[in-house]
Formats: sequence, structure tokens, C-alpha cells
Amino acid sequence: MGKVKQRRQRNARFNPIGLSEAVASDNVVAVGVNEEDSGDITPGGLKIIGERISSAVVEERLGGLNTLAALALDDHAATTIADSRLIRKVSLLLKDPNPEIRLVAAGALRNVSAGGSEEVVETMVQQDVLSPLSDLLHEYKDAWSPASNDLGEVVSRDVDPMTNIFVHATHFLLNLCECSEQALHFFNQEDLIHVLLPHLDPANWGHTLALAIAECLLCVSENNTNAHTAILPAADSLLQYISRTPDNAIDMHFAATIAGILTNIGYCSSTESNFQLFLQLLASILERDTLVHTIEYAAQSGSADTKPSLIPQDLEHLIVAQQLCLEILSNICCSEDDDEEWNDSEIVSDDEIGDAEESMDFGNKSVLSPEVQEGMKHFNLFQLSLRKVQYPDENTCQALQNLKYGPSLLSKLRTLQVRALLCLQNMISALDLNDIGGSDLMYQTWVNLGTMVFRDTCEDSMLEAATGAMRAIMEKLSQDKCEKLAKISLQDIKVILEAGVSCTIASVRGNLARMIGTLGCLLVSQNTEDSLYTDERTLVLSAITEFLLKVAAQDSELWVSAEALDVIIDLYSDDKTDRLAYQTCLVDSLKEIQPNFKSKGFPVFGSYDKTDMNYQKQKRRLGDHGALVMTVKDNLLAFIKYKGPRALKHRNA
Repeated sequence: MGKVKQRRQRNARFNPIGLSEAVASDNVVAVGVNEEDSGDITPGGLKIIGERISSAVVEERLGGLNTLAALALDDHAATTIADSRLIRKVSLLLKDPNPEIRLVAAGALRNVSAGGSEEVVETMVQQDVLSPLSDLLHEYKDAWSPASNDLGEVVSRDVDPMTNIFVHATHFLLNLCECSEQALHFFNQEDLIHVLLPHLDPANWGHTLALAIAECLLCVSENNTNAHTAILPAADSLLQYISRTPDNAIDMHFAATIAGILTNIGYCSSTESNFQLFLQLLASILERDTLVHTIEYAAQSGSADTKPSLIPQDLEHLIVAQQLCLEILSNICCSEDDDEEWNDSEIVSDDEIGDAEESMDFGNKSVLSPEVQEGMKHFNLFQLSLRKVQYPDENTCQALQNLKYGPSLLSKLRTLQVRALLCLQNMISALDLNDIGGSDLMYQTWVNLGTMVFRDTCEDSMLEAATGAMRAIMEKLSQDKCEKLAKISLQDIKVILEAGVSCTIASVRGNLARMIGTLGCLLVSQNTEDSLYTDERTLVLSAITEFLLKVAAQDSELWVSAEALDVIIDLYSDDKTDRLAYQTCLVDSLKEIQPNFKSKGFPVFGSYDKTDMNYQKQKRRLGDHGALVMTVKDNLLAFIKYKGPRALKHRNA
């Protein structure tokens, strides 16, 4: 439990002033748009844009599309644009005879799909954008040549409109397939993969197009047997891109993307030699110190003579390449079973409670073969991943805010940090303690993460990733009977206890509940019955118990309550805790919680109808937490009956 399968982010958007994708960033703003092309997102403004798009005059259509593309750079505008029904009208212009119209139409659609939610993408699909998009892409099946080979050079959209149209259309297709099963089905049905595959060689098609194609194939090849079948014959030729150390940042970005594709189709692990090449590539990319390069770039704000060793565009490519490497490593360490939802066979009624669950192990078992573990150890991949948790200091961040590419770099570095934490969470769960640096390093990492998380105000994704990594470390150290954790004081965990109740993010509350409960289990196992009831140990264990009972009784999420109850049962299963159970009124509290916990679980607990909308809604909400909820439901009443009489023996003690 606790391992996470990572998903990619959608790509950067189209800048209507014509900045090449080789240098475009996620934070590009719509500067430079002509005044006559300005517009607003109100119904009236969108109506005017729609009228211009429908004009018979090329300049009017182009102006309307440029305005729409610029407006869609604002994340909040995507929903309004999609709901306005303009999307269908724009998609028809993908077949316009004027190449510049096709280019800006594809860019506008790309922007809306990149800036919007999954609901926005589904709305676009429902407006039948796929048919004209497919028609456009199929035009590239015929022999053609790019007007310019952008091997490291910035290429204007005017110089090579055909290539740039293909780039935008491919990014648009990627965004659709990432969010919509219907779009992915359409992709397979239209055999679009055979349109994309021939354009993967940067030497023939340039980096911008080849990278766009690779990123799209990375998306559509995940859990898609149709794509696997099509890509596998080309796998040997793709291997060349990861068999040599890339020379520059964009090559690293491209190679990491190819590595992801080969991983998706199971090719990199097909032979030991392939897998060694694969791990060597990941290590060579992660070895590059993005933090040093970022600090060099930030220094430009203070000195005109300072020149960074990497230009910011290349630094962005390098950071994204490292994000991909961490995602790949994380997913290698994540069992396929961990990514599946609980199924109906896990549901039992009250009169079917047995002891089948008693033999189930919900701990973190290694999912890696000895060869994979040895490869990760040989290339120091855990240590390299751990370094990516670092983030620029406050002064560097402030300097970057004043530079052109600074905000974009900071955003990408934050994403890199989150990816690193998620990767660490999975690697810690899958690797032996000796392979991740040993007990001392893990303890210090746990302390450092706690300082980072609870000292500053963190974004939700950062907080979730950091507490997930802390939880994984705690579970690993608990298995190793870490002496430093066994000596922890109440003051050391006070801030964690407070956050575990007040945090608004359910996943963080669940992580903290499990982590604190695991700490309690370690304290019990590492102390004799006499030492368990010294002042400090009793204070810590009593505070942990109070915290877990509060979470179990008050948390709005059923599965978070289940996390707290499950770890309470683990904590107090040791008989030497009987006296502590009496002192903390544990059994009485659980008796009050048990009926409420059961009622929260309706209709999971008791009779249910699989066609019932409430049941289906709750099943989706629980996701892969369903098995844990059912285990707690089956064990809680039995635990109360067992622990109650034992605790009462200490009433007169």
C-alpha cells in the first residue's frame, strides 16, 4: 500500500506571437498580440471571436484564431471556451486551405486542451474535434520533407508551417488521449500510430517534431496493446537513442522519452543488456546538476558578466528529461497490482466475515527482481533521485522571478522535486534498506523532509508527495527497528500530530495517520513492558493514541478513518499494551467509533446492489483503499471483543 503510479503532465501551450516550441515555456504570456486581435472571455467577446473565425476574409479568420489562442493561455478560460461551442468551429479550420489558418487553429485547440481539466477535454471530444484532426494527420502519411531541419536552431513558424502544424496537431492529440478514453480508442481505430512512427528520427525531421511525436507515443503506449504491437517492430531502431550518452539537453529529453516508450512496451527489460543500457541512460541524465545550472542563470540578475553554462531553454529540456527519468524509475518500482482498483469480489456481507483477510499482507513487499535491484544499486539511482529533492534557496528564487525564463524554471523545478519525492516513496518501498543508504541516511532524510514540509507553506502536490515519502521511510525504519526513532520525544512529533488533524488534504492525513501509528508500533516493539510505562514513552504513546482515535472518529473520509483504525489495531495487538489501552480508554472510544464507521460505509457494509448509483459512487471514491476499509470492518469488532477484557484487568492496578 502507498506506492503511487505517476502520470505525465500535459505539454506547454502555443504562443500566438510565433515563438518556437523549442523555447516556449509553460508560463508564456500573450504579449505582442495586435490590438485588433484583443478579445475577452465574456459571451459577447466570444461571439465576436466566433464571427471573425467564420469570416470569408483570411485576415479576419486569422485574427480571431490568434485571439482565441491567446485567451486560452489563461487556465481559467479553457472551460468557458469549451462550453461556448467554439471548438467545433475551430476544429473545422484544421482543413482550411491556408496553412497559416491551420497552424493557428491547431495551436488554439492545443492551448484549450492543455489549460483545461479532463472535463474540458471530454467536452472537446464530444464536439467531434477528432475527425478533422485525424484527417489533418493522415495528410502526413504521404511523402513530405520539412522546410528546415531544426537541429538546435529556432525555426520560425513562417519558415516551415507544415512542420509546425504537425507539431501542434500532435500535441493536441496527446492532450486528448491523455484525458479521454474515447480519444485513445479513436487513435487506435484510425491507426494514427502509423502516421506518427515514421517521424521519430530527429536527424530527418528535426528535434521539435521528433520530440512532439515521441511525447505523444509515450502517452498512447501506456497500457495500450494496439500501440505495443505497432511499436515493437521498431524497438530495435529506437534502442539506438538510449544506447549512447546524449550530447545535449534536448537529446536527453528525447532519449528519456524514448526510454519511457520502450518501458511501456516492455522492451527495455526484455534482456539484461537492454536493461543495463536503460539504467545507464537514466543515471547519466540524473547526474546533471540542474540546481547548479539554475543558480548560474539566476546570477545573471546581479551581474551582466555572468554567463550560465546552459541557456535557460536547454535547462528546461534537462529538467523535463529528469522528470521523465524519475517517473520511469518510480513506475518500475510500482507493482501493476498497486495501480488497480479494488473489485467486487473483495466485498463481503456481515454474515460472511471469516478469517480470509487474516492471511493478507498489506505491507510493502519488494516488487523488483534481484537483477533490477542490483542495477539500481550499481548506478546509484536512489542517491541520484534523492538529490533532486533539493530546491533553490529563497534568494535564488527571488532573482529568478525577475528573469524572463525564471518563473518557468521554478515551476519545472518544483515539479521535479515532487516527482523525486514520489519516486523515493516507491523506491524505498521496493528496495532493501542497505540499497537506499542505510538506517542513518533514511532517518536524517525523514527529519529533513519533516522540516521542509512543516516549516514552510507547501503546495498540495508537494505536501502529499513529501508525507508519502516520510511514511515510506517510517515503514522501512520500523522494519529495521531503528533505535533513533525509538527514542523520539513528544515535542519531536507535536507538529505532525497537529497537521494530521487540521490538514485539508485527505491523502496527507492518511499518510500522517499511518506514519504516526507505525511509529507507535515501533516504540512498543522496542521497549519492554516496564520501560514502556516510563513517563516519556507513556506521554508519546498516549498522544499517538489520542491522535489516531480523533482521526478515526472525526475524519470526513472513510478510508482515512480506516487507516487510523487499522494502525490502532496493529499498535495494540501486543499484549504489553493492555495497561495503556485502559489508561487511554481505548476500548470505550472504539466502541463509540465502530457504529459510526460502519454507517459511513453504507452500502459497502451490508447488502448492496452493484447497479445502485450510491454503491458505484462510493466504489469510485474509495478506489484502491477499498480492501483496507473492508479489512478494518472485519477486524474492528473482533479486536474490541479481544482487547476489552484484557484492558479491564488493569482497572484496579
